[in-house]
Order: sequence, then C-alpha cells, then structure tokens
Amino acid sequence: MQQKNLQLMLFALLIYALISVQSVDVPRPRGVSLVKAALYQPQPDGKWNCIDGSKTIPFTQINDDYCDCADGSDEPGTAACPNAQFHCLNKGHQPVDIPSSQVQDGICDCCDGSDELEQSRCENTCIALGAAAAIQRRNEAELHMKGAEKRQEMINRGKQMKADRSARRSELNARIKEQESLKAEKEQLKQNAEALETEAVEAFKEQQRELDANTAQAEQEPQQMRQEASLTFVRYDTNKDGFVEVTELMVDMNLDRDRNGVVTVEEAKYFLDERDRMDLDAFITLAWPRIKPLKMLADGLFQPPVEEQAPQQETAKDAEQQDPEPSEEQADMDVPDDEDGEDEYEDEEPDVGVGEATPDIETTTAAPIYDPETQRLIEQANEARNAYEEVARQIREIEHEIKEIDDQESKDYGPNEEWSVLDGECYSFEDREYVYTLCPFDRVSQKPRNGGVETTLGRWDQWAGEGSNKYSRQKYAQGAACWNGPQRSAIINIKCALEPRITAVSEPNRCEYYYEFETPAACDSDAYTASAQSQHDEL
Repeated sequence: MQQKNLQLMLFALLIYALISVQSVDVPRPRGVSLVKAALYQPQPDGKWNCIDGSKTIPFTQINDDYCDCADGSDEPGTAACPNAQFHCLNKGHQPVDIPSSQVQDGICDCCDGSDELEQSRCENTCIALGAAAAIQRRNEAELHMKGAEKRQEMINRGKQMKADRSARRSELNARIKEQESLKAEKEQLKQNAEALETEAVEAFKEQQRELDANTAQAEQEPQQMRQEASLTFVRYDTNKDGFVEVTELMVDMNLDRDRNGVVTVEEAKYFLDERDRMDLDAFITLAWPRIKPLKMLADGLFQPPVEEQAPQQETAKDAEQQDPEPSEEQADMDVPDDEDGEDEYEDEEPDVGVGEATPDIETTTAAPIYDPETQRLIEQANEARNAYEEVARQIREIEHEIKEIDDQESKDYGPNEEWSVLDGECYSFEDREYVYTLCPFDRVSQKPRNGGVETTLGRWDQWAGEGSNKYSRQKYAQGAACWNGPQRSAIINIKCALEPRITAVSEPNRCEYYYEFETPAACDSDAYTASAQSQHDEL
C-alpha cells in the first residue's frame, strides 16, 4: 500500500515538474493565463488595447483596480470589473478561471491561493489535490481501459448482429417473393373451388327449397283434410249426438254411388265402413277418404277417368233415370244444397280442435346435411381456403419480422454498433417509493414498490448529448400525461462502467425524470484521451 502511495506521489511530482517547466515566467499581468499572455504585451509607446478593441489605455492602468475597458479585460487580477475573469495557475493541479468578483474577497478559491493577497495566508493545496486528481485520473484511465475491452466485445457483437439482420432481411425478401407467388396460386385455386362450391350449394338449396315446399304442402294436407272432414261431420250430425248414422248419410244424394236417385242403406254403410254409426275420429279416418272424392266431383273440382262411351247419345229417359228430380221431402232433407241450412250448421260448429295455436318452441338451426357430391366440393373449398389463409399468415409473419428489422436498422446504435446489444434488455432501480425501469431504445417506467399500475415515463426518442458527446445522453418522450400537467419525459445520463446498471433516478422538475446509467458501451478510450488532453491544454 505504501509503495503504491509512493508511486502516486512520484507521479504527481512528475506532473508538477512538467507544469513548472512549461509554466516559465512569461511577463504578464496578474490573473492572466499563459494562453492569453501574448494579448497583454505593451506597445512601443507604452499603450495597450482593450481585448475587445473598444479602447486604448496606458499599459500601466492594467490591474489598477479601476475598470477602464468595457469587457473588463484591463482588470484580470482585481475585482474592479464585474465581468472580468481571474486565472488560477494552480501549479501541480488543474488551472481554472474564476469570476474576478472572487478576487481578494478573503476566501481562498484558487488552490495555490493566488486569488488572495499574501497576507491572507492561503495554503497552497495544489500538490495534494493534483496527486489525488492524478489517482482519480489513473483509476478512470484503468476503468476506461478495462471498459474499452468490454466495449470492443459489444462492438463485435453489435456488428455481427447488424450483419445477421442484413442477411436475415435478404432471406426474408426472397421468401416473401416466393410466398406472394404461392399466394396468387392458392388464391386462384380457392376461387375455382369456391365457384364449384357455390354452384353446388345453390343447387342443393334450390332442391331443399322445393323439398321444403312439398313437405309443407304435405304437412298442410292432413290438417286441411281434418278441417274439411270435421265440418262435413257437423253437417251430417243433425241430431247433434256426436255420431254420424246411416240415416243421416242417406239424405246426401252426392253419396248415390249408382246414380239411381236413392242412397240405400248399403251405400250409406259403405261410407261408414259397414257400421251403423261412427264418431268424429273414425269419420275422419275411415269415412271421409271415401266421401271426399264424391264431394269434389259434385263441386266440379275432380274429374274421374272417363270410360269409352258408345257413339249413341243417352236418351232423355236414361238421363232422367240417372238424375231424377228430387221430391220436396228429399229437397228439404238435402242439407248441403240448402244455403240457409248450411249457415245454421256453421253457427253451431263444435270445438273440434282444428287450427288451435301451438306454443312457440325455441329451436336452433341445424347444419344442413348435404349430398355426398356437394359435401365433397365444400370440403375441397375449405381445404383451398385453409391453404390460402396459411400462406397469407406466413406472409404477415414475414412482413412483421421485416418491420422489426427495419425498425432496428433505423435506430442509431452508435458509430460502431456498440449500443445495439442493449436493445431488448431492461434494467431496474429501486428507491424508497418506486421501482424504476429502463429498457434502452424502447421505454422507461416507474411502478410503486408496494404494488400498483406501472406508469410509462417516456418512449425512445433520440440521443441528446451535446457536440462530440452525443452518445452520453438519451432522451425518452411522450410518456403518460401528469395530472393537470405535461406528458412525462426522461433524460438518461450515461457514464463508463464495467457493468450496465442504473445508479440513481431523480425528478428535478415536475414530470421530468433523470436517470444515471452506467455501461461499458460508454467506455470510449479515444474520447476519454481527447477529453483528458483538452483539460491540460495549457501544459
């Protein structure tokens, strides 16, 4: 440990020696740096020009504790000019400029005490501070050296990832062309199969409509037959005992099968299925099928087959025998031909349950059962549709992957792709209240430690570092809106470290968040060397 401190002390003394050699006493006023020494040389006539050229004064008026120049350049070593600057040489440490208002204010601002008079007895701490700064610089140099090795690994990985993306993009371009061609082929097959399917299904539907119509008609016929039979039963049942008897049928001359002018008992029993009487159900089932054709024939609604007739015309006598004039008694008993009687019977119709409303029953439509040929064409169309959809799905997946690659290619991963390995990673930091998350190149968020909804603080926007330090800061914008306030946003300050991590999060302004983030990607040894060199530009 002592040997290490000795080495550091020797290193600091070496820096001091170099500064001392290079900081030889060049004649210049107090408070003027070596860089500006040439600007403070008197002219041959003893005059001197203010640095802004606004005035010429005697050289002896520099640092006379009176502000002559508008820019304050004539008082670098006093507090006379409020806008002047005093240069602390700080031999052994880092030179610095301070406002001239801090000169001779009783406070030692320069580590060498040059801003105060000798009687102030400011201790010269530059050697100790320089040694500590040297240790810090060496540690930082070692950190950047080790970090630079990891950064180089990240560069190698980033470049490989970029090459892989490029190769994958080319592969996807070729694949999508193949899939587009295949899609056109599958689409044509689908259209052909669907045309055959549509034709077959329409033909099936037409057949089904015809079948449904026939079925409906067939279903309606028994109901109509029962209604007609019931009405006829009521007309025949003149004594209203609920039965139709032989004598009640004998009055209907339409039942005169042999057309001899009389409905005999045998003829009436024929229609009653050889019974003397029957109730409504038996009448509908047994009697009405026999009676209805004769009723239709009498109403002119049915023409029976015509047998070959002899060429001679029927004589008037034959016609009279076949259709004799009914007697008055028979005419009065012939109820179907009497309009008044028909109205009377219609008013006395019993409730026979014809046409009663049935309760609504909720039914579900079953899938139609197609004939084998139609089913085969439907299955072929389904296979064609599935094949087309599969190709379309693959194209969508390829397009999605291409979009992801293009999104990555559009991001600035640094001049050497060193930042690309952080894309897709997420890092967390906890304080007393929240868990903060940073997903580089995607989003930042916060979530209460005790549970709750995650709030988006911002989404990736751009690099926000200034000048050559572009990659030292990231900006995330368009976060969730604050209550009665702006949308949240976040700035990520980035420093060199051997491992990526968040070291601190703050909210200096309402809805504006600052993350302190460390990563080897920021360990740029060339940039660090240039920065260190710029800090010693006076050496």
